[in-house]
Order: sequence, then C-alpha cells, then structure tokens
Amino acid sequence: MGRIDTDEVHVEPSGWYAVQLRYAYLSADESDVDLVEDRVILVDGTDEEAALGRAVEMAPDYEDDYETDDGAPGVIRFEGIVAIKELDDPPAAGAEVWHEFMDPDPSRPIPVNDDSERLPPVYPEEMAFPRARDD
Repeated sequence: MGRIDTDEVHVEPSGWYAVQLRYAYLSADESDVDLVEDRVILVDGTDEEAALGRAVEMAPDYEDDYETDDGAPGVIRFEGIVAIKELDDPPAAGAEVWHEFMDPDPSRPIPVNDDSERLPPVYPEEMAFPRARDD
C-alpha cells in the first residue's frame, strides 16, 4: 500500500475542531495524581488559533471536585491541550471527529519522520468488537 502525500491533499475548512484536553485527578493536597484523563471536545473557530482559544476558555468547565475510592476529597484540574485536529465536515451524526494513523505491527520500528503511532491495545478487552473478517 502506498503512502499518501498529505502536501497534495486539499480539504475545505469546516470551521470545527476536535481538541484533546488533559485533566489530572488530584488528591486533596494536590500533590498526588490519582488519575489522568484525556477528553476530546468539539469547538468551532475560523482557524486553529481561534479554536485553541475557545478550547482554553471551555476547559475549566470540566474541572470539578470528586471523591476518591477511600472517601477523601480531590479535585479535577485542567493540565493543558494535548492535540487539535480540524474536522473535514461540520459535526453531524456519523461525522468523524478524531483519527490516528497507527502501525498495526507493534514490533516494527517507526521511522523518525513518520506521523503514525503504534497501535494501542483495546482496553478493556470486552469493549473490543470482532472485526467483520474474523470468524
């Protein structure tokens, strides 16, 4: 299978972006991170810079207090933006909002200039759907 030259692909801007935000779940003293969560939100913007600004404005809306498994208080804090991707089309049912190119063979080294990532395992396994070609 040949490589796609992304420099030759032209897509009309949709005005919509998927932004991956990172949050830390911190214990009451805010020194121990109990959990890290990435959330993907949709934002509109005339360009990537405007969309990033909107995402930063919206990010604190997801900050909150929580209770740990042992009943101690904690806080969910916005840590930063992990990634941003422009949608090809405006959001609607069935619209793609995120994609990653990954190497299906985790043992094969990825060249330094390659944009693909290693294929992560599906977690939890019971959430994985069988592929149509599997019997």
